[in-house]
Amino acid sequence: MRKIEDERIISEKRRINSNAFSICLLLLWAILLYRQFVLQQNIKEYIDIFLLTIGISVYITINNVFKGLYLTYRNKKERKKVKFIGVIVGTVTFAIVQAFIAGYDFTNTKDVFTMIISIVIFFSTWLIAQNFLLNISEKKANDDIDEE
Repeated sequence: MRKIEDERIISEKRRINSNAFSICLLLLWAILLYRQFVLQQNIKEYIDIFLLTIGISVYITINNVFKGLYLTYRNKKERKKVKFIGVIVGTVTFAIVQAFIAGYDFTNTKDVFTMIISIVIFFSTWLIAQNFLLNISEKKANDDIDEE
């Protein structure tokens, strides 16, 4: 005979599994950073972990967008704050990684200018992409509400 589970138990199990998955994803990113910067491995040595991590991240983002859940549960003021923090953190991270990996000579004006241009392009692309994803998600969320 099959045992019937309470909805609260099922919900709690899902929450635990979701948290465990999030921790695993963050640890995968940490492993990638460790292999790149501490062990200084060639990307060929960890490309499988890199592709898996990128794939999972894209999967989560796309599903959130097409389910209408990409930042839509926040009010407009919170959304702006989250978008701003995200773009700043992303841009600073990009700038730091570029400074170490690209090997810019900061005494050379051309290298400094190139670095600034790449940061501005990254910043703009990030903002455009986030706004695009948010617009799709809001449209999907509104479509779901209209259907009910």
